Amino acid sequence: MARCYTIAQVCAALQIKRRTFYTLRDAGKLPFLEELKPRFGGPRYRADLVDRYLAGQWGQPRSFSAHRRTA
Repeated sequence: MARCYTIAQVCAALQIKRRTFYTLRDAGKLPFLEELKPRFGGPRYRADLVDRYLAGQWGQPRSFSAHRRTA
């Protein structure tokens, strides 16, 4: 079975708020997200695609950089 991330884990990795996640996802600005079949506990997303994006191997600029939280 493939590794997967929950919404909370994706938000933490991307350093965005949950509301921002939903806004960007619904607008189609997170093309690297691929939802796995629904399982107990809510939606899960393929970890390898998220990891590739975070490593800069996705080939597209971060289109949501203005939404990122500052620490």
